[in-house]
Amino acid sequence: MTSFSINERAVLAFAHDVVMVVISWAITVLLFTNANSTALDIAAFNNLWPLLAVAVPVQAVVSTVFGMYQGLWRYSSLPDVQRIVASVIAGSTAVALTLWVGGWSSGFTFAHFAVQALLLIVLMTGSRIGYRSWAEWRLYGKAGEQGTPVVVLGAGDGAVGLIKELSRSTEWRVVGLMDDDPNKRHRLLHGARVLGAVDELPRVARTLKVKHAIIAMPSVSYPVRRRIVEICNKARVSVLTVPKFNGITMSVGANGKVQPPKIRRVAVEDLMKRETVVLDDAGLHDLITGKVIMVTGGGGSIGSELCRQIASFQPSLLVLFEQNEFALYKIEQSLRDEFENLPIASVIGDIKNAKRVAHAMHQYAPSMVFHAAAYKHVPLMEETNAWEAVQNNVLGTLIVAQAAIEFGVKKFVFISTDKAVNPTNVMGATKRLSEMVCQGLQQTGETRFEMVRFGNVLGSAGSVIPRFQEQIDNGGPVTVTHPDMVRYFMSIPEAAQLVLQAGTMGLGGEVFLLDMGEPIKIVDLAHDMIRLSEQADIKVIYTGLRPGEKLFEELLADDEHTRPTPHPKLRIAKAREVDAGFIESITNWLQQDRMPDDSDVRRDLKRWVPEYVAQVRPRLKSVPVTGQLNEKKTAA
Repeated sequence: MTSFSINERAVLAFAHDVVMVVISWAITVLLFTNANSTALDIAAFNNLWPLLAVAVPVQAVVSTVFGMYQGLWRYSSLPDVQRIVASVIAGSTAVALTLWVGGWSSGFTFAHFAVQALLLIVLMTGSRIGYRSWAEWRLYGKAGEQGTPVVVLGAGDGAVGLIKELSRSTEWRVVGLMDDDPNKRHRLLHGARVLGAVDELPRVARTLKVKHAIIAMPSVSYPVRRRIVEICNKARVSVLTVPKFNGITMSVGANGKVQPPKIRRVAVEDLMKRETVVLDDAGLHDLITGKVIMVTGGGGSIGSELCRQIASFQPSLLVLFEQNEFALYKIEQSLRDEFENLPIASVIGDIKNAKRVAHAMHQYAPSMVFHAAAYKHVPLMEETNAWEAVQNNVLGTLIVAQAAIEFGVKKFVFISTDKAVNPTNVMGATKRLSEMVCQGLQQTGETRFEMVRFGNVLGSAGSVIPRFQEQIDNGGPVTVTHPDMVRYFMSIPEAAQLVLQAGTMGLGGEVFLLDMGEPIKIVDLAHDMIRLSEQADIKVIYTGLRPGEKLFEELLADDEHTRPTPHPKLRIAKAREVDAGFIESITNWLQQDRMPDDSDVRRDLKRWVPEYVAQVRPRLKSVPVTGQLNEKKTAA
């Protein structure tokens, strides 16, 4: 087939429409010719030529103004049909007015123009839709006979878009849909029939020998998602989804063709009860756009996502401060690939090195610092590493914060944790002590300090989810410390977005709490991941609480209360105030010459953080659990 450039295609489309104008008027005149006459009304056709001399150029100009020749016929859709209708009506009106003003409208009535406009709409629309149908048949005509059979769960707008795109794929073949709405039963969507309710999937899967189901329900609720996964497991069907629940994500291949959506397995993150975060974009642009922003711990889980979120608001320079060379390299390359024009400064350094921190602050003069660098692993910091946790988390925060004051940083956002509330471990106590450092320094300079507390993030370094996945991949068992342990979870992007949002609100010294939703039992999380892996024989084993762990985390200490903010997912805690001489005293303790042992560290932490209570809990024996029923018996 001959290949045309975009300009050549536009010329051909233009010529086609000119011919359609001529044909539509010829048919119109023919329709209005005396039906009783055995010969054509020659006079009527004689009037046609002066009419076309006006109609063709006027309609051509109007069509061009309406953008009729900027698109591709192969992708003609409803907006193109709407554009055709609008341009034809406008063109016919313009032609009629031109003829009337010039006195050339003799013999042509309103009925002539109405019929001609309708005919022209049909001809122009039919040509485009016909060409698209032919082009898609030529490219994808055999796709319906190939591909793995799959059932789509849901028969709404999300399903329509998904089926439409999967029809172009040779990888998947949609054999039917399932939807709980009885009014949709046996209806057809793009040739696929609604076979029944979602609960009937086991029967349909056996009948049609289907091994895969794709969720296409953008607004489905959290309980329904979990129920669908359970039904799919009962039917021995792999449950899949598109990259986002809230829409069909399309991509363009190297050849410039639109690619069908990438199908993936449902992940445990898809089963979390979380709502979409709505950000104050205007406030964030004022805070970040055109400014120098520094992120410590920029290569970590939260730090790297903060960098991505910040980069989208176009700072004048993004300073990445990171001790881990490989982590810094990874985030730098990722940002350069995604944000080609973003100025980046990659600084390798230890936050405990005051000279290195001061040098970076002096060299780049950030207006805002997000302090995410920290040791976060509870058991590792609890035994043999307690003083190092204090040095990195507390002394490091003190050094970075004091440098921020010295070099005129306007705002300092400290990333804290829910483990800082009534801490039972060294890590949590050091994070609470770091909050107190920021509170104390708020009284000494113009830099505004904000603290943000939140719980566990899905997929972060040290998170339980990668650990569970590794155990499942190895065939189990999956180890859970206690049947009653619960935790708050949120996604890494959500946590980073809310941290940025908190940064726009603080006036200095506030402790922000993120809305973490409902707490999740860790054992339920383990069972969800086992179900999604389709390996029902994997056991869950209880191993007992590890050093420093508690059964549940809190977001608010006993002597604190909260007040709302303009953002529904953020609240402000009224934390215990810090004494005037706190900074000097804590500095002397942190810079002591000797290295105290773990017991001394815990004793001193108790002095600084009175609510800290070190907990030593008995370990449970390893108890295998194969199902929910056994789990409940064991917990009892």
